[in-house]
Amino acid sequence: MTLRDNLDTDHTTESIERVLRARAANFRYDPELENAAELEAKGEALSPSLRMSLGYYSDAKRAADASGMDVSDPAPVRSGNRLANAYKNLANGREDV
Repeated sequence: MTLRDNLDTDHTTESIERVLRARAANFRYDPELENAAELEAKGEALSPSLRMSLGYYSDAKRAADASGMDVSDPAPVRSGNRLANAYKNLANGREDV
């Protein structure tokens, strides 16, 4: 990965790679933040805390995308079994069960 957004310039290449891998690994699709990104693109004013959250989310999304991860909205699980849904969501990298 060569993405260097919001990183200090004094990091070594190995340190930057480690940070970007951690950002990519922690990325989870969030519909609310996707909506906030659309609002920001339209020029809407966002609260400072939402802008900060969106910045972290966008950095993680770019790092995940650069590492080849799927950053699109995961398909909803159709099963009515709550326990089965929880395991399927965890297998897909989602924690919102």
